Amino acid sequence: MDGSYDEIISDNPFFVELKTEYSNLFQHCITQSWIICVPRIGSLTTRIFAVEDFCAHVLVPSDELPETHYSTLTEKQVTVTNKVITLEVTKGLPLHSHILFEETFYTEDFIKYKVWCIETPLEPNATFSDNTLSKEYLTSINDCIDLLWTQAAGRQVLDQIEHSVQLFIKRNPTLPVAVGALRDRVSELYTQCLQITLQNRRLRDKSKSCKQVLENIKLAVECYMQHLLFDALLKPICTSCAYEDSHLNKKIRNMCDIQLRDLDIKKELYHAVPKAKQILSKIDTYNTVLEKVLCLKQALNAINKMDRGNNVVLLTADELLPVFVFLVIKSGLPNWYSQLTYMREFRFSGVGRGDGDECAFLITTLEAVIEHIQSGALAGPPDPEAYYYESELTEEVLEARGRKSSLTESISTSTDTNGRDETLEYIFDLIKANHCEQIQAILLKNQKHIRNVEVIENNVLKTLGENLSDDDDSDTEIYHKLCHPLCNCKKCCCKISRNLLKTSPTVISRDSHGLTPLHVACIHGKANIVECLIEMNSDVNATDLNECTPLHYASARGHQNALLLLLHSGANINQANIDKNMPLHMAVNNGHLNCVKALIYFAEHSRRKIEINCVNESGNTPLHLASKWGYEGIARLLIENGAEPSFQNKHNKTAFDYAHNLKILQVLKSCTPNLYEYIHITNSDVKTLKCNDNSAVKLQKVGFKNKETHVTKAVENLKLIERILKAISYGDVKLACFYMNINYSVYLDMKNKPDSSSTLCHPLCECQLCKKKTGTYSSDFDINFTDTNGYTALHFAARYGLSELCNILLLNKANINCANKKGQTPLHLAALNNKSHVIRLLLDNGANINAIDLAGNTPLHEVSAMGNIGAAKILITYNPDISMLNGSDKTALTLAKDKVHLTIIDLIEKYANNYQIH
Repeated sequence: MDGSYDEIISDNPFFVELKTEYSNLFQHCITQSWIICVPRIGSLTTRIFAVEDFCAHVLVPSDELPETHYSTLTEKQVTVTNKVITLEVTKGLPLHSHILFEETFYTEDFIKYKVWCIETPLEPNATFSDNTLSKEYLTSINDCIDLLWTQAAGRQVLDQIEHSVQLFIKRNPTLPVAVGALRDRVSELYTQCLQITLQNRRLRDKSKSCKQVLENIKLAVECYMQHLLFDALLKPICTSCAYEDSHLNKKIRNMCDIQLRDLDIKKELYHAVPKAKQILSKIDTYNTVLEKVLCLKQALNAINKMDRGNNVVLLTADELLPVFVFLVIKSGLPNWYSQLTYMREFRFSGVGRGDGDECAFLITTLEAVIEHIQSGALAGPPDPEAYYYESELTEEVLEARGRKSSLTESISTSTDTNGRDETLEYIFDLIKANHCEQIQAILLKNQKHIRNVEVIENNVLKTLGENLSDDDDSDTEIYHKLCHPLCNCKKCCCKISRNLLKTSPTVISRDSHGLTPLHVACIHGKANIVECLIEMNSDVNATDLNECTPLHYASARGHQNALLLLLHSGANINQANIDKNMPLHMAVNNGHLNCVKALIYFAEHSRRKIEINCVNESGNTPLHLASKWGYEGIARLLIENGAEPSFQNKHNKTAFDYAHNLKILQVLKSCTPNLYEYIHITNSDVKTLKCNDNSAVKLQKVGFKNKETHVTKAVENLKLIERILKAISYGDVKLACFYMNINYSVYLDMKNKPDSSSTLCHPLCECQLCKKKTGTYSSDFDINFTDTNGYTALHFAARYGLSELCNILLLNKANINCANKKGQTPLHLAALNNKSHVIRLLLDNGANINAIDLAGNTPLHEVSAMGNIGAAKILITYNPDISMLNGSDKTALTLAKDKVHLTIIDLIEKYANNYQIH
C-alpha cells in the first residue's frame, strides 16, 4: 500500500455512477451511515457496473463490533484491521484490500457520510476478473500504469521499475549525446525493467497463457520507463538533432504564411484542418512514444471528407500528405526532428501485427513529411497577392496577366501602353521579374504626370475660383460630370486627369494590403529595384495594414542587401509593427543570421541605438525566439551584444525555459556562469552569488550598470516574495506590509477615520499630507512581482481571504487580473476557496468575472465544481457569462450537475431564466 496515494474521489467513475445511476441506493447508504468503499482509479478493468457490484462495496457496521466488523449488502462478512479489509470469499480463501485513505463528505443538508478509497475491488466477480486487455486499451500512460498495477495485484512492479530508472539516472548523470549510444543504454535499461516485471508470478503466468498479454506488458513497461526517463532523455536527443531542427525551423518559419490553397488541398478538407492542427500541436506534451504516435493517429483521423449523405470517405495518400505537411508547418513546434528521432529510435517493445504496423507507418509518414519540407520542394511563402513567386516571367505572361485582371478599372486616353494596363499589379509583376528599367520608366512617367495634374488643377482653381467637389472622386461614371463626353475644357481635363491617377501607379501607390512598390521589392529581395525606388524618393518607413515597413519584410525574408540599402537611407531600425515586433524580431524569428548581423553592426557603426532586448506583444525578446527555434549562432551573437537571458515574457518564461538542447543552454549560460542556477532557484535558502574577475567583466559588458548585479537583485526579490507569501499564508498582514515597504499605520488611520482621505488640498495634490491620506507610497519592491509559480501577493491575499490586505494591495496599484502559471487570477483563487468578502471586493474593483485559466475554467466554473455556495451567490449577482465552456466543453451548470450541487444548480438556472426574461 502506498501511504501517499491520493486521488479526487468525486471524479472516480465508480463513485460517479453510484451517485448518478443508483441515487436511491446512494441516498439510503447516507441516511443509514453506511460506509461506501470505492476502488481506486485504474483498479477496475471495466466501466460497466451492475447493482450487485455497488452492493458488494457498501459496508454495514455490525451491532456488536461496529469499528472492526462489517457485512456487505451481498451478505459477505468483512473485518477491518490496521487499514486492511479482509473479505471471506466462498472459496475459503480471504481477499485482502488496503484502505488507501478515508474521506468525509457532506450533503446539501449537512448529512455526513464516509467514503474509503481501497486498493483493489472487494468482489472478484466477472466484472472485476483478470480478463486480458486488448491492445487498444493502452492509449495513455495511465492505462499502462493501471495494467501493471491491476495484473500484478499491487504496485510492487511499478516501484521496482521506478527504482531501476532512478539508479540508471544516478549512474549516468551525463547521458551521451550521440543517438546510437543513448539508444543502446536505454535499451539495456528496458531489458532490465522487463526482466524485473516478468519476475512477478502473476504477470509471468498471464504472459505465458496469452501472447497478447505479453505484448501489452512489454508496451506498458516501455511507456512507464519512458515516462520516468523522459526529462533526462529530452535534452540529449534535442542536442543530437540541434542542427537538423534549427535548419528545419528556419524553413518552416519562412513558410509560416502558407495557405491551404497553396498546397492544392481540396476544399472538402478545409473544415477539418483546425481541429487536426489543435490535436497535433499537443504532441510535445506527451512523454511516451505510444502517446506521441496516437497523437499523430488522432490528428490524421480528424481529417475526413464527407459525401453527400454525410458519410466519411476514406482519403488517399495524395490527399492526406499535403494536409499533413500543412499541419507540421502550422503546428508551431520547434523540435520536429527530435520528436521523430525519439519515436523512431526509442520504441523497444516488439512490433506485432496490425497496430504495430500502423505505428511504423505513422512514424514513416512523419519522416517523409519532414524530409519533404527540408528538401525545399515547396515553393516557399506566397506573396501578398496569394500566388507563388515566378522567377522567369516573360513579357507575354505579364501582358496576359495585365489583360486578364486588374486591381482597378482604368480609364486611359493614352495610346502608348501597347494594349497593357499599367496598373499597380502590373508594376508588382515587373518587380518580381526584376525588370528594373521598365519599372523606372513607368514610374517616372507617372510621376511627371502627377506634377502636370497638380499644375492643371491649380490653374483651373485659380481661373474658376472654384473648389472641386469631393464627389469627383466617386466611382460613378465620369461622363455624367463632364460638360459633354468629348469636352476638352480645362475643368473636364482636370477631372479626367485626377481619375487617371487611380490607375497610374507611382512610388507612393498602395494596394489593398497597404503595400507600396518598395514593400514588394523588399519582399522579393530585388536590391537593384530597391535602390532605384529609394532614388525616386520612395518612403522607406511606409507601413502596410499590419504596420510593417519595408525593413520588416527585408529582415523577415533574409534579404541583407535590401536591408542595408534601407538602413543607409534612413529606415527606422526600431520600428514596431502591429504585434510590436521590430525588424530584429523578424530576422531572428526566421533564422536569418546575416540580417541579424547587418542590423546589429550597422547600428554599432552608425552610432544608432538598437534595442537588443526589445519585447513584442507576447513579451518575447529576440533572444527568446532564438532560444525557442534553436538558432545557436544568432543566440551567441545576441548574447555578445548585450541580450539578457533572464528577462521574462508574459508567460513568465525566460530564454532558458525555451532552450530545448544543451548547445543553446550553454550559449545562454555563457552570459555569466551562475545565472542559470539563480534564475531557476526554488529554495528560500540561497547562497551568495560568487563571480570571479572574468565574470564580473562579462556582467559589465552585457550592460549591468548597478554595483549589485541584475541576477543578485532578482534572487533577492525571489527571497523577498517568498517571505511575503509565507507571511500572508499565516494571516500576518502587518508583516507582509512591512516586507513590501507599505506603511500599515496609514491604513489603520484611514480605517479609523474614513473621511480623512476626502479632505485633500485638491484632487491632484501630491504633498506629503495628501499622500498620507490617499495611502499611496512609492516602494522599492514591485507589488506585482511573482514567485516561480507566478503567484503575486494579491493571489495569496485572495486565496486566504484577507480582504484588508487585498484592499491595501489594490490601493498600491496591484494588477487585479494578473494570472499565475496555471492562468488563475486572484478571483479564481478566492472563488476556489469560497472567500465571499474578497470576491465582492475584487469584482467591485474591476476584476474580470469571465477570466479563464489554462483549463478554460472561469471563477463560476470553479465554484460550481467545488460546491462553494456563498461564492456562487456573489458571482451570480455580477452577471457572469454562464454559456462559457471550459477545456472539457462544459458550462458551469454542467459541472454543478455532474457534482450534484443542487443549490448551485438552482442559482444558475434561476439566473438563466431571469436573463432570458429580461
